[in-house]
Amino acid sequence: MLTMLVVDDEIYALKGITQGIDWSDLPFASILEADNVKTAMKLMEAQTVDLVISDIEMPGANGMELLRWIHAKFPGALVVFLTGHARFEYAREALQLGCFDYALKPIDHDALKGIVVRAVKEIQNRKNRQAFEETLEVYRRQWTNQLPILVERFWQDLLAERVSLEPGRLGREFEQYGIPLRAGDRVLPVLLSIEEWSVEMNARDESIMEYAVRKAAAETIVGELPGAVFQDRSDLNLALLYLPDGEEADREELMARCRRYVAACQDYFHCRISCYVGGPTAIGELAAAIERLVQAERSNVSAPQSVIDGTAAGEAGGSLGSGSGPGAGAGALPSFADWSLLLDAGQHEELLRQLEETAKRLQDEKTSRETLELLYHGFLHLIFQSAHRRGLSVYETLTVQEIGDPQSLRTPQQLLQWAARLVDKAAQAFHDKHKDTSAIIAKINAYIQDNLHRELSRDDIAGEVYRNPAYLSRLFRKETGLSLSEYIAHQRIERAKKLLVETNDKISHIAEGLGYLHFSYFAKLFKKLTGLTPQDYRKKHQAM
Repeated sequence: MLTMLVVDDEIYALKGITQGIDWSDLPFASILEADNVKTAMKLMEAQTVDLVISDIEMPGANGMELLRWIHAKFPGALVVFLTGHARFEYAREALQLGCFDYALKPIDHDALKGIVVRAVKEIQNRKNRQAFEETLEVYRRQWTNQLPILVERFWQDLLAERVSLEPGRLGREFEQYGIPLRAGDRVLPVLLSIEEWSVEMNARDESIMEYAVRKAAAETIVGELPGAVFQDRSDLNLALLYLPDGEEADREELMARCRRYVAACQDYFHCRISCYVGGPTAIGELAAAIERLVQAERSNVSAPQSVIDGTAAGEAGGSLGSGSGPGAGAGALPSFADWSLLLDAGQHEELLRQLEETAKRLQDEKTSRETLELLYHGFLHLIFQSAHRRGLSVYETLTVQEIGDPQSLRTPQQLLQWAARLVDKAAQAFHDKHKDTSAIIAKINAYIQDNLHRELSRDDIAGEVYRNPAYLSRLFRKETGLSLSEYIAHQRIERAKKLLVETNDKISHIAEGLGYLHFSYFAKLFKKLTGLTPQDYRKKHQAM
């Protein structure tokens, strides 16, 4: 509801407006009266007034002074002037100060009401616009606060092949998330490899500390440079430096920043960490570049807590085309996303069938050389992506010769044969990877069971299975859902439960035999995981 104020020193004119016109069909909660400017000002300071109808010529301060005051203090209020003198200078100043309308006395009541009806519509429109702007501002602030999370999700989706690499679409995504890149620009990836925590933590606390480590990377490695730090869907912690408009990174400065970061993580987060620094990379080749860094990490078993230049390893791996979307003459190209789903689901026969259909269609259509190259790059890209999602390096599966060269694949049939070989090799590698992973997990479990009485570190376990500690930790958590430290604690408590039931050894001796030198810590952990104290557990289960 609205409030209207009528200002006039002539009492009959004042009452004629406030009482002589039927305002009941308009949304006025109250209609105020003032016979001078001073009273009008007091009323407006005491309550919100939406519309003022005022005479201009009044004793003392006149209507123009009131308008100037309203314009300065209450710019949202609309003013309608009534005057018995047609003075041009009044009208000009009134309009300059934002007067809504200007009418000469005497004015017909219906005409005045028509002006007021228009003013009410304008007030309501302004209120609606203001409400919309306020709502928009609320969500704009929320969007701004959430933007780092949205940017992180964008890069996660891009690495998971859920973002189109078509230049126009990619450019719109960059613009939407405020990423200062264009489709043809490059980024420089840095793999942040957490090798060991010097304090024992559960999986939740490790995740919290990994977040802190990423925040530190954003401040130390990226700093004032354009870039992002995030964790991908394979639990890799990554920093990306944006290189817009063909810019080059100051590599010496970047390596120095990484060294400072490694030292800071040791000092402040009790964390041993290595940085694997890639080179400038096209957006479409980012997954392959990160995979090469993971390969370098996996191979590093002798230089912990280091800053490693990952570009040397990247030179040997060949290049991955950035395009998987159709270009000129590419109307017959398939959906690589659908093929990726078939490969991930193990539906290799269906994938081969669709490959054959595509090759036949391309043969019949006498497709262009460009289309064959697009198909080559797109298919190779999905192989890289699928391997990356499994934590597998393509370069451990395929040789440079098997990856091939699009120049050597001159016909759809040759391309089909090449793609079929890649599917077979990838399928076998994924199967072997699962078996290898299961064997590694089994070997870790056996080693832990044999050494529950010892203080076990991540390095001890990694050395036993000949794996990089950071890589092994990610693999173990992915496969079991537990960190190594959590798993060891659970296995010790399971062993304690068995000894409590099957032996009459002192509980303190059982704790010491499992590597717990402080009985109070053992008792607290035991109750946390079982809901009972060791004494109550023994009483309950030995009595059964």
